[in-house]
Amino acid sequence: MARTKKVKSKSVKNSKRKVKNGEGFNWKVPVIFLAGIIAVGLIVNSLNIVTPVSSEGAITLYVLTDSSCPVCDSSWIEPRVELDFANVETHYVDVNTPEGQEFVNELSITSLPAAFFASDVQDAGNFTLYSDNYWIIPISDYYLLNIQGTKSLVRDETNTPTIDLFVMSECPYGKPAQQTMINAMDTISGFDLNIHYIGNVYTAAQWNALSDDYKNYYQSYGMCEQKNDTKYYCSLHGPEEVENDIAQLCAMKYYNNWTDFITAHINNDMNISKTIQNMGYNETLMNECINSEIGWNLYAEDILVADELSVSSSPTYVFDNVIIGTSSALSLTNGPLGLLCSLHNALSGCENIDSIQVAQATGSC
Repeated sequence: MARTKKVKSKSVKNSKRKVKNGEGFNWKVPVIFLAGIIAVGLIVNSLNIVTPVSSEGAITLYVLTDSSCPVCDSSWIEPRVELDFANVETHYVDVNTPEGQEFVNELSITSLPAAFFASDVQDAGNFTLYSDNYWIIPISDYYLLNIQGTKSLVRDETNTPTIDLFVMSECPYGKPAQQTMINAMDTISGFDLNIHYIGNVYTAAQWNALSDDYKNYYQSYGMCEQKNDTKYYCSLHGPEEVENDIAQLCAMKYYNNWTDFITAHINNDMNISKTIQNMGYNETLMNECINSEIGWNLYAEDILVADELSVSSSPTYVFDNVIIGTSSALSLTNGPLGLLCSLHNALSGCENIDSIQVAQATGSC
């Protein structure tokens, strides 16, 4: 039974993209907005308020696929784009071809499937809708759709089957996902489990440079807190969630039975002090970690893993290099554990997968 501490951010290759104007782009905040924007867009389309302009010229859409990845579904991309653009000419390119590799390198593509427009999209009627809402990112002479792929191209290969689970500790869907993966380790052996957290950290200068819209969004929902190191620590459910994330990271830093700490933490309604006492942990050591730059730096480092993979939804599972969101994971037979065992059917205990207590998480944060 392999229980490992979190993967350091160095396990993810540097994949920062640059936009056409040469400025770095912070992907995390636009991705948080993206889910709501897409939902609104779909509703608006259903009301025929935003419709494709039938008289406009053809636009070119490239969809980058991977024939070696059976779970990398790209079938939804073209029909979704056709809701907003008429006369779409779609070209499917496999990443395993020279042309596919050229696109990966030129556009710094980090996950598959990916999709991008040629420059002719600038003349389309709904181009502004996409660009203003960050649905597309200008890179080189193309416009990359801001979507989360299924297969990561930026993670180092490991010899041991690995699950990386990305959560927000206060997320009602992230908690059962954590518990399910921890329960699995009592039945299935031979895989490593890493738990990472989703959030943002800004220096004072970075915070001041944020647009008023972003700062107002953070402040209106009470998502951020400035700590004594002058940095702003943010999470969807606020400073209390950041503190709980840090408590779990501190347990990972100092104790091998950190998965038991997470279980107790959840069962104690996220009461940190009670959980530390129940676990018999050194209270001085843990509190110093949680309330100082020791823990704050753990958090700032850990969220880089989600940032590099453009993961913003809790829970999200990464199986080796395959990224699976909640809805996709639960649609599989035996959920995410079923995918683990299908990818690595030689793992000991997979034959007993039906006996694992699975805490169903039917949504995401």
